[in-house]
Amino acid sequence: MSRHYVDTVAARFAGVADEVAASLQEPVDRTPTWSGWRSIETIAAGHGITDLNLVKPGVGETTRVLLRRVPWQVLVHPDRTADLTHVLLLARARQVPVVEVPGLPYSCVGLIRQVV
Repeated sequence: MSRHYVDTVAARFAGVADEVAASLQEPVDRTPTWSGWRSIETIAAGHGITDLNLVKPGVGETTRVLLRRVPWQVLVHPDRTADLTHVLLLARARQVPVVEVPGLPYSCVGLIRQVV
């Protein structure tokens, strides 16, 4: 079935070739903006965190914080909680506060407890 699947997909290439070629001719600015890094710095500063390695952005990283680290808080974008069921369940199970942050540039961010 794998070969049939690939053949079916490949048969559609000719029908979209012109559109794909046209889209590739438009120049794309790939200059790094570092906006993600700046948001991590802002989150860290806002929570008194001096080690940026303790701020873990994104669903995967937040999940890992809740499963394998000593979590302090989970920040969530209020409009994305429907997609974060497993994160919210893990946070509740580990008794980790979940804080809604409007305008958060990620769906969620896991904050690791800073050990002194």
